[in-house]
Amino acid sequence: MLCQELTYPSLLVLQKSKLKFLPRQAEQEDSTKFIALTLVSLACILGVLLASGLIYCLRHSSQHRLKEKLSGLGRDPGTDATAAYQELCRQRMATRPPDRPEGPHTSRISSVSSQFSDGPMPSPSARSSASSWSEEPVQSNMDISTGHMILSYMEDHLKNKNRLEKEWEALCAYQAEPNSSLVAQKEENVPKNRSLAVLTYDHSRVLLKAENSHSHSDYINASPIMDHDPRNPAYIATQGPLPATVADFWQMVWESGCVVIVMLTPLTENGVRQCYHYWPDEGSNLYHIYEVNLVSEHIWCEDFLVRSFYLKNLQTNETRTVTQFHFLSWYDRGVPSSSRSLLDFRRKVNKCYRGRSCPIIVHCSDGAGRSGTYVLIDMVLNKMAKGAKEIDIAATLEHLRDQRPGMVQTKEQFEFALTAVAEEVNAILKALPQ
Repeated sequence: MLCQELTYPSLLVLQKSKLKFLPRQAEQEDSTKFIALTLVSLACILGVLLASGLIYCLRHSSQHRLKEKLSGLGRDPGTDATAAYQELCRQRMATRPPDRPEGPHTSRISSVSSQFSDGPMPSPSARSSASSWSEEPVQSNMDISTGHMILSYMEDHLKNKNRLEKEWEALCAYQAEPNSSLVAQKEENVPKNRSLAVLTYDHSRVLLKAENSHSHSDYINASPIMDHDPRNPAYIATQGPLPATVADFWQMVWESGCVVIVMLTPLTENGVRQCYHYWPDEGSNLYHIYEVNLVSEHIWCEDFLVRSFYLKNLQTNETRTVTQFHFLSWYDRGVPSSSRSLLDFRRKVNKCYRGRSCPIIVHCSDGAGRSGTYVLIDMVLNKMAKGAKEIDIAATLEHLRDQRPGMVQTKEQFEFALTAVAEEVNAILKALPQ
């Protein structure tokens, strides 16, 4: 019995010892497998990260080279006229009484202006200043692969100066058909033209209602610019008003249903009058039957101002709000100092215009060089934003010249249009989900 009692506990201890030993061995094997799997997973993750980093570096390097090239394409026109005009605006604002009364429609105008402002009105005064701002590209339906192809094409086009030169020579040789301008050359209409080199075609001109005209004429040097819809113009390209055509200009604004005016010239350049001052500095002015009331003026940045007007037809007592975007730093037959400033300006215009169906009135001095360049850039980018697969900028320019002569006057302006399109496509691609 004693022997059995001694043996049984010893066996029990042995069995317990085995029970404890076997699980430890299994745990060690499982631990080894887990460590191996972890190392393999880490290696895979590291490989993916390295590949992603390499792709990012290559893309970033490509974008950086493009930006350097684009920035090198800018021009540096003189800034005396612009600086003087901006200083005049600032001096006028500095001497303005802080609580100038707005008139009977102030609250309504403020609410309309807020639709295109980046923030609330800083003060109840008619004029204010904003030091800086920027607009992001609007939502675009651009296909990513198409965008990259277009960007590559633009980059190659801008590098190949011989190709650009030949394409510009072909554009200069292009003749619109039909191209008759007999109405613009009538004796009574000649004084209404700022430049005899830019006359409206007979088949493509804005017709005023003669019964509402102060001169009982239907003529104004302005051309409707069609895009995809031949019944509804997307733009009206026109010259800067002359003293004798200001009433005609506001009649056109009213009869076209326009709510946005894009002005691309300083009033005076090197002592030469580029455009008549066709709006009131304060209060209201009467142009035939159209009363124009300045509601607000904002200096958004060094390059442009935004003005809001109340336009009233005294015959019908109807009123409308019109917004003028005035780009200051673009000189005759030249290009802006940077494409970025004009692209920011364009985004601001389009933010205000969004949802409208009326034409945008675009004018510089003669309504052809700077106006044509702006319309070309805007039309091409709008097509691309809508998902167009094929874009031919030269063919688009020929389409514009079919409707108004002289659209885009110099090779530098055409090259600037290519540069601006390339830069905006690059910005849109960066904003799209990859």
